[in-house]
Amino acid sequence: MATIDSRLLPLIEASAAVDADWLAFEILEGVQRGRVAEETHDDLLLTQQKVREARRKNSTERQRPPSGSPATAQPILGDDRIDWVISYVNERIREIGSMGGAALEELNAFLFSSVAPQIRFTLPARDGVTRVLQTDDDQQRLVCRNDLVRARAGRPGRRSRAPISAFARLN
Repeated sequence: MATIDSRLLPLIEASAAVDADWLAFEILEGVQRGRVAEETHDDLLLTQQKVREARRKNSTERQRPPSGSPATAQPILGDDRIDWVISYVNERIREIGSMGGAALEELNAFLFSSVAPQIRFTLPARDGVTRVLQTDDDQQRLVCRNDLVRARAGRPGRRSRAPISAFARLN
């Protein structure tokens, strides 16, 4: 079991403080799990072929796949652990921004389609959909497409050592 690097505590605390405790849990689980070896493309193709061949057989006996030792995870140690966390957090922030943008695009497509709606409602301005995010202290933050574009543009690169600043800009 991996120990928690004390340099990660400010990031974990900041994540929890902005209601991103899910990210803190993902970080801790990832650090504990380590780097898991993934199957190569050739291994995946070979497995796929074996499954297809097994389906074609008219045999009633069940065949077990050859037992191979599962790949063991490699622990992430020292500064590599910090680099892994930075890369992971940056990737998750990118994914969140991408999902938010996709959701806004879907709403725009739905609201501004040429198909007549079955119900009447007031359409938002032609600038697109604006999300209203409510915080725990009852403050509201409006997020529109331009905000997501600016957040993506200001996001540090994958190997940057400043994931908190980009995370704070999104919140």
